[in-house]
Amino acid sequence: MKPITVKEACEAMNGTLAWGDPSGVITGVHTDSREIGTDDLFVPIIGARVDAHDFIPDVLSRGAACVVSSEHTPDPGGATGACIYVDDTLEALQKLAAWYRRQFDIPVIGVTGSVGKTSTKEMIGAVLEKKYRTLITYKNMNSQVGLPLMVFHIEEDTEMVVFEMGVSMPGEMNRLVDIACPSAAVMTNIGTSHIGNMGSRENICAEKGRIIRDFGEDGKLFACGNGDLYDMVRKNIPYDCCDGHCGTFFYGIKSDFSGEEGSLTYYADDIRAQDGGEQFTFFYPEGSTEVKLSVMGDHNVSNAVVALAVGLTYRVPLEDAVEAVKEYSPLDMRGVIRDCNGAHLIDDTYNASPDSIRSNLRALFSHPGDGRRIAVLGDVLELGDRSEELHRSIGAYIRSEAKAGRRLDQLFTVGNESKCITDFVNSNTDIPAKSCEDNFELIRAVKETMQKDDWILFKGSRGMHLDEVVEAVLKQ
Repeated sequence: MKPITVKEACEAMNGTLAWGDPSGVITGVHTDSREIGTDDLFVPIIGARVDAHDFIPDVLSRGAACVVSSEHTPDPGGATGACIYVDDTLEALQKLAAWYRRQFDIPVIGVTGSVGKTSTKEMIGAVLEKKYRTLITYKNMNSQVGLPLMVFHIEEDTEMVVFEMGVSMPGEMNRLVDIACPSAAVMTNIGTSHIGNMGSRENICAEKGRIIRDFGEDGKLFACGNGDLYDMVRKNIPYDCCDGHCGTFFYGIKSDFSGEEGSLTYYADDIRAQDGGEQFTFFYPEGSTEVKLSVMGDHNVSNAVVALAVGLTYRVPLEDAVEAVKEYSPLDMRGVIRDCNGAHLIDDTYNASPDSIRSNLRALFSHPGDGRRIAVLGDVLELGDRSEELHRSIGAYIRSEAKAGRRLDQLFTVGNESKCITDFVNSNTDIPAKSCEDNFELIRAVKETMQKDDWILFKGSRGMHLDEVVEAVLKQ
């Protein structure tokens, strides 16, 4: 972090200096008291179970440069440090991050969408790192708290930034745009994640589309055009909220595109599954080239296409960009393949939506080899009153794929909501399907079923803790 003073922080947050030296220097900003060191600023967030104001005395005793407080915090006397009073500590954190971001005149690429954000920003970051000193969002620090904290990692020598920007409620994207001030954006997908809060896919598209709000004519939006996304984006992204019609470039997989002929600027064709990865031809306005990936699935092909597109836009040599996506490996719990006594466990347990489950099932069907295909699925949360319908749609997808010759050999589910998937599959196919009462029963069932050469997909919302199921199976 570029050093700032207590006075600058106070002014940026519209706060009041309660006590301490305004010339004190701040070199880090944290909301976790355990991470505070000398010269750091502590911003306590009031959560559902913990009010972090309780940790202010401790961080001051450990040499924090400054604390922020929305409560009366007496001067401890004799301790170094300062205290800034604000009305709302989260709002203060966001204001400070927005001010800090504007100290740097550098390109910021915002990555949003319902699924695929993390993998996409990792691929984009890998491509840009071939040419630039690039800051990439750590893990999934993409929220109203996580994004501001990421901003403070911009250094004076940072040349490019890739920020993941996630929203789950109406109005959140505007606040993230105020903080990140993106100059380009990638929209990976519009699915049903958080539809219980947003109401419809159209509303989700419009909310995420506000990422372009401040672009103007120089801004660039890279939007996935697979399936119905071309029409969805064109109808629901609110271009009237920016200072001009920013440039829009659609990307995706040619065979999955249903928009106007010639509207895909960047796309993949001739996709071939290979051992542990994919190979395809990447088409761009000036030509085409062959690309190999070390990860499976059409969703990763789309992610690679937009990473290459962004790389070309920012003048990364194509051969370097192609090498970057080939070298890409997924983060933990995001499609990592783990071997267990000759079986292959696909750990994609970080989170889930109906759309991402269908995408992962497509990848499962594409894995080469003669082993069985087994899916272990948990509930998708936050679907509201459409939960039963959307879970049943996963079962319908499994049926349609089986009719096309791509079938599962075994399905396991766990959770009340995903029982709809099992019920549908049992009623409409001859695929063996079992609904487990809890993760303990699920672990036993997988262990008893698993054989050498099996490909087993584990996928569910984070709250279902399927990562613990994977670990338990690995320990057999």
